[in-house]
Amino acid sequence: MIDQINLFTGDASIQYSITLNIILLAAIVILTLIFYLIARKRKYERLVKEKQLDTQQKFARELLDSVPAGFILLTPNGTIKQVNRQAATELGVQKQDIRDKNIREVFSIFHENLNILDKLLSLLQKDEQEVTLPPDTFIHGATNAISFLVKGYFKNVTGEEDSNYIIFTFRNVVTELTQEYVLNMALHRTKIFPWSYDIKCNLMIIDPRYFEYLGIPAGDCTLTNEQFAQMVHPNDIEGVITALTLTVHGSLIETPVSYRLRRGDGQWEWFEAQSTYLGQGTQTPFRLVGVCMSTQEHKKIEEELTKARDKAQQSDKLKSAFLANMSHEIRTPLNAIVGFSNLLVDGDMSFQKEEIKEFLSLIYLNCEQLLALISDILDLSKIESNTMVFNITEQPLTPLLQNILRAQQINVPQEVELLLDLPATDTIITTDPLRLKQVINNLINNAIKFTSKGAVTLGYKQNNDQVSIFVKDTGSGIDEDKINRIFERFYKGDNFVQGTGLGLAISHTIIEHLKGTITVTSKVGEGSCFTIQHPVKKMGY
Repeated sequence: MIDQINLFTGDASIQYSITLNIILLAAIVILTLIFYLIARKRKYERLVKEKQLDTQQKFARELLDSVPAGFILLTPNGTIKQVNRQAATELGVQKQDIRDKNIREVFSIFHENLNILDKLLSLLQKDEQEVTLPPDTFIHGATNAISFLVKGYFKNVTGEEDSNYIIFTFRNVVTELTQEYVLNMALHRTKIFPWSYDIKCNLMIIDPRYFEYLGIPAGDCTLTNEQFAQMVHPNDIEGVITALTLTVHGSLIETPVSYRLRRGDGQWEWFEAQSTYLGQGTQTPFRLVGVCMSTQEHKKIEEELTKARDKAQQSDKLKSAFLANMSHEIRTPLNAIVGFSNLLVDGDMSFQKEEIKEFLSLIYLNCEQLLALISDILDLSKIESNTMVFNITEQPLTPLLQNILRAQQINVPQEVELLLDLPATDTIITTDPLRLKQVINNLINNAIKFTSKGAVTLGYKQNNDQVSIFVKDTGSGIDEDKINRIFERFYKGDNFVQGTGLGLAISHTIIEHLKGTITVTSKVGEGSCFTIQHPVKKMGY
């Protein structure tokens, strides 16, 4: 019995052991499977993460390559870890050729002929977070001939696991600066000022040079509608506001708008503006851009051309009148000369001695008149062709005027007195005596012509480095509306008085050549006074 019990007990123990082993084996298998599945999951997650990271890195590379600026990622000691397409293109290298190289082996950064690359990197190592390149900085390739102006900056950044890097981003600005400098030079020389108009804010933004040119405070270089309107001439404001309103509401005006602006000194200056749209909004333009240009010089030239045209037209009319009257002016003395000469040589007629003397006097006077007429025409021709000759010498003024007075005594009517008003001390001037004498004689002849009674006074006064030579009469005087034209060619204040209208114009030209001026003051019924301001001695003679 005992043996049977032991046998049964032994079999149960074996079965228990087998069962336990099976359970252990199953547990091992299950654990192995679990570990396998965990490993597979981790591997999968790692592969997914690696793929995501690779995708992110690829996206980052593509994003950097699409940036129109150069981008280089450096370690603190200057080793290049990443570079985008634009940087490689600007530097004239391949990305793979410079990766893991030190930046100093690829290019240098020069400012004022000094390589400042090490200085910039050292600033970043001294806790500077960002260092901007100074103006007029160049990049020079270390192994090629690349060289260009650059704008950019270095910046410290922190990567994964607190790793430190330096980002260098830059732009090649050669083309940009060239266009900017050329544009600025063109704008400066032509007095053109760019502007834009913010429709939403109703604010005009203008080139700072605009305020400097007008001599007004620049402020923030903006003007409101009200501020700008206050600067525009009252007669022009309506046209400017109308043009701006139409443009703001989408009606583009292609023709320039002219207007006057008040400068800082209170003077008015002509401007011309033209604009276009910067994009079209839903209902109105997004912004207006344009230029305004000072046209003051053009206006002056236009006015001068208009005056010259009017003067030429007036001169043509006067020349036509001159030519029409010339035959009369020439025939009048010639008829007298020929008529009285024929009377004297006619043997059938006898004249008394007094009559013959009177005829000869008339012939002489008409010969003088004819010679003066021809002389004026010849002088005019010399002036027109710029061939009038001047012989400049030193000339005592008192004896010159005394000689003129003596010669003019025979021309003075009986009721007119010819007087001389001279200072006590003589003055020596540098002049052409013959031309000056011609001018003074012409002034005296005019004075005698328009003075029926009274006096004609010739004299001079010295004022420092000038002398004032004057011819004053008590004649009929000159109307105020005629006095401004008295020195014009072919102009005659009185068409009923003999003369060609050339004498005063010729005199004016002669005095100008002698570096002097000639002016006139007159009052109708009381007489006139012509004054020559002549330098005593003028450099350049």
